[in-house]
Amino acid sequence: MPFSRAALLHDVAAFGCLATALSLAALPSAGVAQQEAPLVLEARGGYAAPLASFADGARPGEGVGGGASFGVTFLVPGARWSLYAGFSQHRFGCEEAGCAPGARLVATGFDVGYRVGLRAGPAIPWVSLGALTTRVETALAGPNAGVSDHAFGLEVGAGVYLGAWSPVAVNPGLRLAAVNTRLPGGSLLRMRYLVAEVALALSF
Repeated sequence: MPFSRAALLHDVAAFGCLATALSLAALPSAGVAQQEAPLVLEARGGYAAPLASFADGARPGEGVGGGASFGVTFLVPGARWSLYAGFSQHRFGCEEAGCAPGARLVATGFDVGYRVGLRAGPAIPWVSLGALTTRVETALAGPNAGVSDHAFGLEVGAGVYLGAWSPVAVNPGLRLAAVNTRLPGGSLLRMRYLVAEVALALSF
């Protein structure tokens, strides 16, 4: 079952609400951040590993394997706090969860949040906290095949931004995400996963 245009518009609208709320919360510092630092675009790629029952459970959609992860993030840097917003897709292996051979459980959505630099310098360690949205497309047998409900969750992250004084930098990091979504057949899928990734960051 493919993503419909209405579902995509719903996702974009939800993402816009999240971004607006966080932007308003950051107004006292965001104006200064935009004057002091450029916009940063990050192209991310890595590996998404399922955790807890998402990795070894027996309910519909559980028992998946790891798979490729990719995404794009826009960052508005400040002196210490930065606002980020982006898109991610994670492609989990799901043959053992009951999918057709070679099929994937594909989680697609947006994320928005804050990233905090822990110290200044050419290598900047950071931590982050954000909200995410997701829809899951599955090839499960029976009524749970298709596209899940739209869902909201949380993510935390950490990494090191390498090359802070260069227009091109490398940003390796980890993200831990938690989100619950309801599959087409009504089953609740509790997704807990860790993403290890490397981003190529371009400053404008």
